Amino acid sequence: MHVKVRPLDKEKIEMKSTVEEIHKDLPGVGVAVEMHGDGNDDKPSSTSPPQTRSFFHQLHNKSFFHASNSKFVKKIYRSENALKNEQRRQREAQTFTIHPFSDFRWYWDILMVFLMFMTLILLPVNIAFFSDEIRREWVTINCIADGLFMIDIVLNFCTGIARQHGEVILQKRRIAWCYLKGWFPLDFISSFPFDYIYFTQENFGEEGAISDEMLLKLRILRLIKVLSLLRLLRLSRLMRYAQRLEELLNIDGAIISIVNLVIFALVVTHWNCCLQFLVPFFMDFPVDSWVSINNLQNASKWEQYSWSFFKSICHMLGLGFGRYPPANITEMWLTVISVCFGATFYALFIGHMSTLLLSIDASARLYNERINQVKEYMKFHKVPFNIQKRILDYYEHRYQRKYFNDHAIMSEQNRPIRLALVQHQCKSLINKVDFLANADQDFVSDLIQKLEFEVYLERDEIIQANTRGTAMYFIEHGSVDIIVDGQVIGKLSDGDHFGEIALLTDIKRVATVVASATCDLYSLSRDNFNEALSDHPAISSLMTQVANERLSKNKDSSEQSQSI
Repeated sequence: MHVKVRPLDKEKIEMKSTVEEIHKDLPGVGVAVEMHGDGNDDKPSSTSPPQTRSFFHQLHNKSFFHASNSKFVKKIYRSENALKNEQRRQREAQTFTIHPFSDFRWYWDILMVFLMFMTLILLPVNIAFFSDEIRREWVTINCIADGLFMIDIVLNFCTGIARQHGEVILQKRRIAWCYLKGWFPLDFISSFPFDYIYFTQENFGEEGAISDEMLLKLRILRLIKVLSLLRLLRLSRLMRYAQRLEELLNIDGAIISIVNLVIFALVVTHWNCCLQFLVPFFMDFPVDSWVSINNLQNASKWEQYSWSFFKSICHMLGLGFGRYPPANITEMWLTVISVCFGATFYALFIGHMSTLLLSIDASARLYNERINQVKEYMKFHKVPFNIQKRILDYYEHRYQRKYFNDHAIMSEQNRPIRLALVQHQCKSLINKVDFLANADQDFVSDLIQKLEFEVYLERDEIIQANTRGTAMYFIEHGSVDIIVDGQVIGKLSDGDHFGEIALLTDIKRVATVVASATCDLYSLSRDNFNEALSDHPAISSLMTQVANERLSKNKDSSEQSQSI
């Protein structure tokens, strides 16, 4: 069977290759060219020029809306390949969606948090202290904020929903259904611009249906101002976005919780402050109200707010009623509610803050718990006072008021991290011990992983003469006395080592070693010692030479002491 290649096929192949090269050179420009080769090559190919592509499809291909390449997102997906697969999955989707871990969503959430926080602060002030005024500045701010919040609702219908283990829903129908069942009603109510109803009612009295036009406008204005309180429902949205930002910022959870708690306490006090002034205002400031008693009806807004805040903080902290106690039934009930809420909130604040402060310094809390257990143990067993003091001194020096389970922490790490931690902890020891500082790096890395940290108090006997040696010791901090036949024949301090004679020569200890000061030592057991030296014969011969020199020196010192 013979296959004949027509000249047109060659031209088509060259054309297709040229288009692919252009597409590679310009990755941001979509080039849609479709070749039809169904046997009738004389028909023109169907093309879709870039200009006909939809605006949203072009946005969909922008990496600004895809999963970010930040470290936090890589931690979520556990690997760079998994992140690339997620980005590819979003690009292959048929509809425009915004990834919840995208850069766009990150900056948009920051903007929303700022706007919501400003709304929660400024809105109560405007309602309580400017209730009879419509300011152009406030209307402008409201228009911008409400417009952005309505845009946020639209964007929520286009933003994927993050599930556990980095799973993200990108199907628009599922996104819309989940949002409608969840936060949409609350978001819509808190974002709908009820303030603007006032402008539709502004010309209501011109038809002559209402006799007192100004009174009607005032009532409508106050009603709309009260309806504006629905914007305070944005607090729920603020908490959602703040929690999302906490995850992205990767800050210590306890610190963020403390900051959130303090901010929430100040916001609640601020709201109560505005409420304390708003209630007398709606009553037209009766003569027995606290505002009238303090002659604040015509005072400056700052003075009115200052006295309201003082009254609020007194209620919240249970310090009293403010400057004057309530003089009418309405203020009395408002004070009761404020004091009860303040007392409850204050108790919860103190309890929660105490828990958070303890969680910040968890190691100190564990240390105190362990010390209390040790004290109860010694009390139960009637341990003598001098031994109790030595035990407490041991804990104080060993743990420095910070208790950690070193073995559990080390066992959870992989080998490279565990080695890096050990090298950091033993860095001072390596620099002080001469043969470790000059030894082969592989030998040092192998040796320090086998060391065990120990603490000996002053006058503690570390090694006893005429006993079988089970370990050698390296001194990181402190000093020891070498005693032979009751005589001190030498002293060792930082960077020195001892006990290797019994391990190398397999004889009993020839001297007693006593701590002359509190010592931080690293011990190396016989089995670990032999295992470390088996692969490094040069180090083994060096240590054997040092051990023989020390053994002969100890014998000479012992003979001299006996002759004396």
